[in-house]
Amino acid sequence: MNKVKIAATVVLVFNLLTFTLQAREGKVTVHVVDESGKPIPNIEVGADFNNAMAPGSGWGTGAPTKVKGITGKDGACVLTGSGNLPSVDVGIRTTTQFYGSGGYGVSFTNSFLGRWQPWNSTVEIVLKKVGVQVPMYAKRVWDAQIPSKGRPVGFDLMAGDWVAPDGKGQVADLLFNFARITNGVVKEGPYNRSDNFLYRQLRDNSLTISFSNEGDGIQSVAATGGGLRLPREAPANGYSPKLIKRDFEIATNTVVITSETKVVRHSDFNRDANYFFRVRTKTDGKGDITNALYGKIYGDFGENIGNGQINFTYYLNPEPNSRNMEFNTKSNLFKNLSSLERVSAP
Repeated sequence: MNKVKIAATVVLVFNLLTFTLQAREGKVTVHVVDESGKPIPNIEVGADFNNAMAPGSGWGTGAPTKVKGITGKDGACVLTGSGNLPSVDVGIRTTTQFYGSGGYGVSFTNSFLGRWQPWNSTVEIVLKKVGVQVPMYAKRVWDAQIPSKGRPVGFDLMAGDWVAPDGKGQVADLLFNFARITNGVVKEGPYNRSDNFLYRQLRDNSLTISFSNEGDGIQSVAATGGGLRLPREAPANGYSPKLIKRDFEIATNTVVITSETKVVRHSDFNRDANYFFRVRTKTDGKGDITNALYGKIYGDFGENIGNGQINFTYYLNPEPNSRNMEFNTKSNLFKNLSSLERVSAP
């Protein structure tokens, strides 16, 4: 290709990029209702019409075009703005009466006469009313190294630490038992490629979460969306005394591992997982629960489980027998948490 053709190609590509990044007008209608479907007026709604950076300015997304509006008596608000990317994000901040809600939006499929299509799509947003918010022990556990492999280690939720002698905790609310098997051999310490005497390492990591008292337990729960991620109240029943998670990569057809080895990979860990739990349970002679503490967990335990580390965010209501899970973010019973440990969600 000669220099003239190269120059022409560069100009053509630049013109196409410039055309592609031209801002187009978009329009959405946001309809806001409460959990019973009743329209909510006087709610401020925000929309970000997305923009890419201009050619030559680097990669990534530029500053969006921000538009705000207030819902009317019918709970609707029409927002119009312009952006050069085919999407708009919509959200509502927390108010004194309702939890905020984000993650909504519209992806435009094409444009016509300078307008993004579809034109004026409706986004339905359900807001949850703020109930009785209570103080809690709320903390994000970040890359906490499990002190021992092959035996349960206690974690004190009120102390936010491992049970002595591994930490300052006194009560083993949660028991973590981590095992790491690499190429069929139980390994101590973090993942280490120097262990690899074959072509590659095959892992089989398991984490068992158990409890100290009869009646204690944990159960998985689906997120309900909105500013309050889980239901307002923990369930009274349905708790399992044990939760087992595995993350493995296993050869299926040979002992000697080569580049041709067929490998099955699987992980039970899911960063979007959520749980309710019950701890410090006491029962009477009939086995009925007389006293217990309830809490919730956002996220799963195994972001970095291969190194024997756990990550999760938990909330513990210290009031005996209260199943209220609405956390007052201004009344965390933990003080002086680091930026990584701090919790901001209710």
